[in-house]
Amino acid sequence: MGSAWSLSVEAARWALRFYAAHWPLVLGLSLIPSLQRFIVINYGDRLPTGVGPASEVLTAGVRILLVYLILRIAAVEAGWSHLAVGERWQRVGQGIDGRMRDFLLQFLVLGIAFVVFDVLPETAISLWAPEERKDLLQAILVSVKNPTVIAMTILWMVGVGHQLAASRLDDLARA
Repeated sequence: MGSAWSLSVEAARWALRFYAAHWPLVLGLSLIPSLQRFIVINYGDRLPTGVGPASEVLTAGVRILLVYLILRIAAVEAGWSHLAVGERWQRVGQGIDGRMRDFLLQFLVLGIAFVVFDVLPETAISLWAPEERKDLLQAILVSVKNPTVIAMTILWMVGVGHQLAASRLDDLARA
């Protein structure tokens, strides 16, 4: 479990460094879903029909764009831009094959993070918030989670892949 925890920590460090270096991009794109979630949760019943689903499509598109840009920037910064996309994915796959147990345990870490940062706060609101404030508190919580918890989760997951690919490249360099 020690090497799995090490993978989690290294991926989290990578994610924090990436966020710090590219905060205008990550924060800027994350604020779009934040605003969307706040509006839909807090004012959903007063919005015109179709605004909710259309804004969900926008949110999904923004998150896909964020992942794409993170992957592009990470490849350039790691010096992997000369590698074909398929070769980069192959390196990640080889890293997973070499550390399958560590990789699978990342899902346990992700599950624990989900409980701590999603289930517990939402449960606290549903149990202890006054009924007339629940929608507002839920809207605030979800809005805050987008540029923090959700952005860091995306970065952390990319960081896991980055660390696995980097470990595979290190193995090749040593061979």
